[in-house]
Amino acid sequence: MRNVYLLLAATTLIAGLTPIAARMATAELPPLTLAFFRFGAAGVLLVLTAKALGLRWSITPANRRLIIGLGVLCVPINQFGFLVGIKLANASHAAIAYALVPVLVYWISLLLGRTPLTLRMGLASAIAFAGAAVVDLSTTQAISRPASFGLGVFVGDLLLLSAALSWSLFAVLSQPLVKELGAVQTLTSVFLIGTLWQIPLVAADALWFDLSTFQLASVTWQGWAGFAFITLVTAYLNYLLWYLVTARYDITRSSVVTNTHFLITVIIEASWFQQRLSGWVAVGSALLLLGIILATSKPDAQAATERTRAKDGAATYGRR
Repeated sequence: MRNVYLLLAATTLIAGLTPIAARMATAELPPLTLAFFRFGAAGVLLVLTAKALGLRWSITPANRRLIIGLGVLCVPINQFGFLVGIKLANASHAAIAYALVPVLVYWISLLLGRTPLTLRMGLASAIAFAGAAVVDLSTTQAISRPASFGLGVFVGDLLLLSAALSWSLFAVLSQPLVKELGAVQTLTSVFLIGTLWQIPLVAADALWFDLSTFQLASVTWQGWAGFAFITLVTAYLNYLLWYLVTARYDITRSSVVTNTHFLITVIIEASWFQQRLSGWVAVGSALLLLGIILATSKPDAQAATERTRAKDGAATYGRR
């Protein structure tokens, strides 16, 4: 059990450090091109991992269409919102947006008719979004260059929220595929297809945007370190660590713990850029945490069912 707690702590810490690393990377590397190399490298590593584990899978025509759609959602759409958004706003706002994923997943599932409307989830959503708004407004100045809360940060926040929304939609739509193919197989396929979809954006980047004026020699160790972290540690390693956690520990409790990652981001960013946090950050954080707990808590019977499914999934994963 101690090893599980260490894994859970590691996944939470990595999630908290990811927006900081992404901020470092996008400050020096073209975001659109960065997404191509990030997911291309992670996809290749997942292929090697699947081969080492002896995993095999076949893709039906129906699954092929779904993987193509998920690839668009996961890489070009999600990474545009995340990497461009974090360049305009800040790391804390990215972490706050992704902390809302459990709530966003619920509302997407509700719209798709996969879950019923409940008072608890309505209350959880209101509390979580209120808390996120308070923290967001209270951490606007914790950025790597002097700025005020203007159009750039506002657009960045909208992009980050769209990134959290697209990731939530990906999480919901990929569930049937994960059950059929396996978790690693699904993510490997989606990452590689998504990287191919990113090629037109890289071409546009080279013709009209950041890549057209980019100079490789100008990238410092911070830019490379940020890229290495979000590629090797976040996109590849942290996913595998998260699987190990959910295969051995209650997924509901795991989600509550890992979604506190935004606190790590807020504290580290404030320390890094010597920003003083107001009391409103504590108030907003408490509200956001309360909303997350309400959103991810389940009745005992439902929690027991999910634990059984998680164990079944772990056994299935080992045979694929």
